[in-house]
Amino acid sequence: MEKDLGLNNIKKIWLAGIYYIPAVLLYVVNMFIPALRPGVIATVFMLCVAAELVIRRQLGFTAFIDRLVAAYFIYNALSVIWLLRSGMPFSVYAGEFVVSLLPVIFYYSGRSSRSQAFYMNFLIAVLITGILGIILQTAMPQFYIDYSYKIGFASKADAATCRVRMDSVVGSTVLGFLSVAGMLVSIPLIMSSNTEYTGTFPKASVFKSSGPLRLFGIASMFINMIVVFMCNQRSAMVVAILVIVYLNFLLFKAYDDRMRKRRAFLIEIAALAAGFILFSVIKQDAALKAYYRLVSLPGAIGQRSEQWVAAVNNMYSTWLGNGLGANGHRAIGIEDAFVVADGGIIKTYCEQGVFGFSMFIYILILTFKKGSRDIMKYCAEVGIIAAALLQSIGSNILSFQLSVPVFWFAIGRIHSQDMEEES
Repeated sequence: MEKDLGLNNIKKIWLAGIYYIPAVLLYVVNMFIPALRPGVIATVFMLCVAAELVIRRQLGFTAFIDRLVAAYFIYNALSVIWLLRSGMPFSVYAGEFVVSLLPVIFYYSGRSSRSQAFYMNFLIAVLITGILGIILQTAMPQFYIDYSYKIGFASKADAATCRVRMDSVVGSTVLGFLSVAGMLVSIPLIMSSNTEYTGTFPKASVFKSSGPLRLFGIASMFINMIVVFMCNQRSAMVVAILVIVYLNFLLFKAYDDRMRKRRAFLIEIAALAAGFILFSVIKQDAALKAYYRLVSLPGAIGQRSEQWVAAVNNMYSTWLGNGLGANGHRAIGIEDAFVVADGGIIKTYCEQGVFGFSMFIYILILTFKKGSRDIMKYCAEVGIIAAALLQSIGSNILSFQLSVPVFWFAIGRIHSQDMEEES
């Protein structure tokens, strides 16, 4: 008989599991129906996710980490008090709330659900945006050029300008992170033939054997990697390279047979070399562009550090912070606002202050501590969280409505076994 822990009868959380596919399709439809508001509809969808958690009694606070995440959410919600006192308009807070704070509910979805549907649907959604982006980038139809200019992806309404970065329908920054996360979610698929692996995608999946599962994982890894480099985002490209190193670490850790390791390594090197040569031949200008962007990374950090120092030195309150959204793009043009245009980590610190940022760091410490103990089981989750943080050094990854849910879901999944052990 199960103990009543508030999260006792663990059920599948259906709405959270399908979130990414309709969210992505909304952006696709938005190309043809400009009046559509994908962000507003996605916000309503997230509120429905929260409602489902409450109705199914899965919004529990039995473990310390649950209460810590709840305290973090409440603290940021209350920051509207000192944000308004500093002279900022409520619209700055409201806009940031729906894109960076409301998605915290996906922590409880990941914490509460035993369903594996979330990652498979996430991967399908990412592949839709990536493949669509490749098609649009190659064909560059006039309607897409007009759409890119109108929405702000390109500064000029011409094909050459639109090809500087691959935006697909969500923007190059978000697409870069989603594709990196797609690479990480592909890792468990690639490792599915390992009988000891019990992580994100178990044997009882949509595939009846590990063979098709591995092929799908390899294809997904390859496509997502191509998309990352076509996005031309420096942080995403660097993290994508680290993901390949991470994959090799996990493969060498998973397999005991030396010959199998050697064969897998040689196949991977051959595939990477073939992909690089193919990419360089077909898209030589894109390959050179990616190279120049990568070598410019150290200089970019040096340029942005001045902006970060200025933002920290002009905080409304060191302990409380400036309030949710005060250092984001929505504060541009507001008097006395110090916007952190590129640097999600510094932005988080400036908005949350010592108190809020300490809670955030403590959540991450507990998560990495638990995830690293069973890295083979939580390889995708640990990778997604680390990738988001690394990219947040120079990009505002944690301020996009499409990138934050998978970040918090991964944190919840790492802590989900606590309930299974307690129940």
